[in-house]
Amino acid sequence: MATRTRQEYLKDLAENFVTTATVDASAKFSFITLGAKRKEKVRPRSDAHLFSAGAVTWPVLARDFSQSADIQCLLGISNEFIMLVEKDAKNVVFNCSCRDVIGWTSGLTSIKVFYERGECVLLSSADSCAEDVREIVQRLGIVTRGCETVEVTLRRNGLGQLGFHVNFEGIVADVEPFGFAWKAGLRQGSRLVEICKVAVATLTHEQMIDLLRTSVTVKVVIIQPHDDGSPRSLRQARFPSVRRQPLPQPEPVWPTGR
Repeated sequence: MATRTRQEYLKDLAENFVTTATVDASAKFSFITLGAKRKEKVRPRSDAHLFSAGAVTWPVLARDFSQSADIQCLLGISNEFIMLVEKDAKNVVFNCSCRDVIGWTSGLTSIKVFYERGECVLLSSADSCAEDVREIVQRLGIVTRGCETVEVTLRRNGLGQLGFHVNFEGIVADVEPFGFAWKAGLRQGSRLVEICKVAVATLTHEQMIDLLRTSVTVKVVIIQPHDDGSPRSLRQARFPSVRRQPLPQPEPVWPTGR
């Protein structure tokens, strides 16, 4: 068999395998671009700074209960400490360990942070910015073992009893199963931080019991226990608390109509 030359191959292709049909250039070889699709840029999280190990800061107004006045401060929350620095004098007016924070009550533009045995510091956004309070709450949830408080209205049974016992620290020792307090959400290990708008940290055990027994309507603010049932308290810390600078606590104001 004779060997075909290169020229003969080309001649055969030109005569027998060439078409006059036109090809749409816009769709030509479009499949080639599938493997080279441009990757979308990854956008950074808007709240990434709240996971920082260093301090995150916000301008706030801290309530000084002894002077009945607000102090312009800078609130700093790191993964170890919470600190308030007075804006003008540059003095530290409050500091505590994140391990000491047990809970908080947040509003639209204010937040009350509870620590140690139920003492609290009341803060409000310097610019009435709800976003600042939202960020502070999220930051506390990241760096502390505290939680949002719950306000509960307690009913009495037929004997005039509330159906639970509380110790001198304000921690619920036991709750009558399926009683009114149980149905309202009170559990063993729950911590009372306010009774009828009065801070528990300012009351003796006798005053606490008297307030619970004699108030017509009993509204309490509680901090629920950990998932294992243990109370959120200073005793649960695995390390000793650092020396702190406290803010004055509010004086107890007894409710009317008791």
